[in-house]
Amino acid sequence: MLAKITVIWRPNVGKSSFFNMYTGHKIAIVADEAGTTRDISEFEFTDEKNDLTYILADSGGLDFGSSDDEVAVDIIGRTERAIAESDLLIWLLEYDRMTEQDDQIYKELRKHSDIPFIIAANKADNEDQVMQSYSLAGKWEKDFFPVSSSHNAGIAEVRRYISKFLKEKWLNYKKEQEDETLKIAFVWRPNVGKSSIVNTIVGSDRVMVKDMSGTTRDAIDTKFTFWDQDFTLIDTAGIRRLSRVGTRNIENWSIMRSERALKRADVIAVIIDGFEGIVQQDLSLISKTIEEKKGCIIVVNKWDKVLDKTLSQVWSNVKEDVAEQQKSNMMSKYLDYLKEKIEFLPWVSVIFTSATEKKRLDKILEAAIGISDERKKRVKTAIFNEFLEQLVYKHPPTGNKKSHSPKIYYGSQVDSCPPKFLISVNNPNHFHFSYKRYMENKIRDNFWFEGTPIDIEYSWRGKYKDVRK
Repeated sequence: MLAKITVIWRPNVGKSSFFNMYTGHKIAIVADEAGTTRDISEFEFTDEKNDLTYILADSGGLDFGSSDDEVAVDIIGRTERAIAESDLLIWLLEYDRMTEQDDQIYKELRKHSDIPFIIAANKADNEDQVMQSYSLAGKWEKDFFPVSSSHNAGIAEVRRYISKFLKEKWLNYKKEQEDETLKIAFVWRPNVGKSSIVNTIVGSDRVMVKDMSGTTRDAIDTKFTFWDQDFTLIDTAGIRRLSRVGTRNIENWSIMRSERALKRADVIAVIIDGFEGIVQQDLSLISKTIEEKKGCIIVVNKWDKVLDKTLSQVWSNVKEDVAEQQKSNMMSKYLDYLKEKIEFLPWVSVIFTSATEKKRLDKILEAAIGISDERKKRVKTAIFNEFLEQLVYKHPPTGNKKSHSPKIYYGSQVDSCPPKFLISVNNPNHFHFSYKRYMENKIRDNFWFEGTPIDIEYSWRGKYKDVRK
């Protein structure tokens, strides 16, 4: 297991800038608004210079001045748990002052005396400020580092200290092979029960669950293992309609981050509210998933509410086996409803869940593993050409009215994740657009590829030979 380093801070000490500069990635949201970070986000950081890998965790911040704020109290609770799970803490301060909140954070750190911490005094942007920062260093017998996130100063020294610390503690794990982690992103419109699903899957209060919308702002990575498969669960901010989001506010930035998270994922789970049904925003999310050519799972959440409403009138008057048949019939009817709304549903995996009752949530991970295998699958060239021969024999290519007869010579699978097939033809322009869809359906009938889009590309015969060389 990788070592875990957690950054502890009060609001407005420049934590997000520090975190982004440390990792070299724009992971944490940077804004002037206090309370921007609300969840514990983790980044698997590989320190190439010092030859080791560890988890750098960005906490939600300790704001003890907001005891009446339910969200703030929730953040404090989860940050305290993150402290207890860490191997080392980085306490981030401002270089020139201590506040009452800083004093309270120090008291909190002393409760966890078995967990060492170092101090990083941020915003020390010049030599005078660096010298001034050392007036704070004498308050504690701790390793002290003046840093400047805006100028990338002093952060390399923090990295070197952490490297030395981890190696001395025999926590210097390295990434010696290609990352085999299956990355699954959850996307959703607000209030569909997404955070409850994520928390149940990982088995902890990892993501904030409240009745208000907008409680998740960052794209949060969580490491997890299921069926001996390592997962990275990417929990994104809810994507609202752009007409309801400003162009320069925090929520708009969160949405941009969520969209970038989709590009990192292997499989995307689109969570919809089964009780409310499909809305245009859900269709847009699904279309975005297809555009990114990712594996897709449609998670129909709140299925318990659907069943309760539909079967409440007859539930008490039927036997258990009949009730189960009624549930199965409801799923079939709902799938028919989805097919009317989503034309590409036949290859998309659909899972019916209840986050409140914790039912069928493991099916999401099972489906993700299966889809990942399908995306990596390769069809041998000889087998694929036998398939093409039979396909053309049963249904010759449909041509355009003004073109010559379209001809298929041969083909092969040239890529995976997603699967891609290159078909050698006499002229791509001779083929009617519908024939490519027919080919895709037949490829799925014969080789499956459930849950993933596939690419089919026509190629001139000469061009195809060049590609094969």
